[in-house]
Amino acid sequence: MTTSIRALALALSLLLVAPANAAAGVMLKIDAATQGRLGIVTAPLTAASRAITARGFARAIDVVPLATLDADIAAAASALAASAAEAARTRRLNAADQTVSKKAAETAAAQARADAAKLGLLRRRLGLEWGPSIQALSDARRGQLIADLAAGRATLVRIDSATGLSHLRGAATLDLGAGVVAHAAILGPARVGDPRLQSTGLLALVSGAEALRLGVGAVAPATISEGAATRGVMIPRAALLRTAGQTFAYVRRDAGSFERRPVTGGLSDPAGLFASGGFRPGEQVVVRGAAQLFAAETPAHGAE
Repeated sequence: MTTSIRALALALSLLLVAPANAAAGVMLKIDAATQGRLGIVTAPLTAASRAITARGFARAIDVVPLATLDADIAAAASALAASAAEAARTRRLNAADQTVSKKAAETAAAQARADAAKLGLLRRRLGLEWGPSIQALSDARRGQLIADLAAGRATLVRIDSATGLSHLRGAATLDLGAGVVAHAAILGPARVGDPRLQSTGLLALVSGAEALRLGVGAVAPATISEGAATRGVMIPRAALLRTAGQTFAYVRRDAGSFERRPVTGGLSDPAGLFASGGFRPGEQVVVRGAAQLFAAETPAHGAE
């Protein structure tokens, strides 16, 4: 019996059941004897979790403009406090016995409003130039951050990647060379895009002894991992079948039924593919004989 005849005979022993919807895959019913001839072996899927990671590069940035803006904000806040107090004083005196003229009271009030507008503009510049994460800091926290940066206890870095990173949160690891690794806390998206990559990067803070190793302009490879890991399953490499640009795995539904199920959005791993959806821990997947199943299934498609 030729190979093609054997394939046809085997195909005729299979009963294809059309799926209820395209996402459900293709269902096969196959008897135990045929399973034995195909050498079908299954293994249970194990639960796994993976953190979303991305690679880029970190560059230590000059924080003198931030320190200057912080000083301007402090000066503007002091000026506003003084002018607001003067406006309140002149208003009370004018209302009490007109010791101060109404014009003087109005002038003092106008000065207070002008100082408030100036302070508001400076605070908005924090967000426009440094992003919402820096703008959200209180004056005390921002002052402490700048003190740490000036003392070398911390370094502010910008992390960029050609793929774009602004959606990521969590922490980053910087490779400083010679086996030295620095850890950086992600503060949030940078406000200004990188002109070369045309993408928005992230601001991150390196604290501790490693901060001194990152002078302004220094560049280091960075790996970003989100704090929350995604739960899913690890599909063994032996269970994966690739055809027509798609990846599938056969799942045993019962003693005589198999479903060829698509694997979508899988993350590559040395052991196979990590899938966060479409498969459940404990499901039995075909780890030997998947190619034979598909070879037998294909002529049956043609017969239709």
